[in-house]
Amino acid sequence: MRKIKDFWESLDGAAAVSKRELFLGMLSCVLAGIVFGVFFGPKKTSIIGSHNGCGNSSCCNCEDEQEQSE
Repeated sequence: MRKIKDFWESLDGAAAVSKRELFLGMLSCVLAGIVFGVFFGPKKTSIIGSHNGCGNSSCCNCEDEQEQSE
C-alpha cells in the first residue's frame, strides 16, 4: 500500500507533453473505447429493409418472359 501511495503522490509534478504525444494518447484512448464498446456493448440485431413479403425476385419469371419475347 505504501508503494501505491508514493506513486500517487509522485504524479503531482508538472510535465511538458508535445502536441504529437497528446494527440497519439487521445487517439489511442478513443480507439480503445471503440473496441471496448464493440466487444462489451449490448448485442443488437439490425434489419435493413422492411421484410414485408413483397417477394419481387420470386414472382418474376424472367426465363419465361425471355422465351415469350423470342
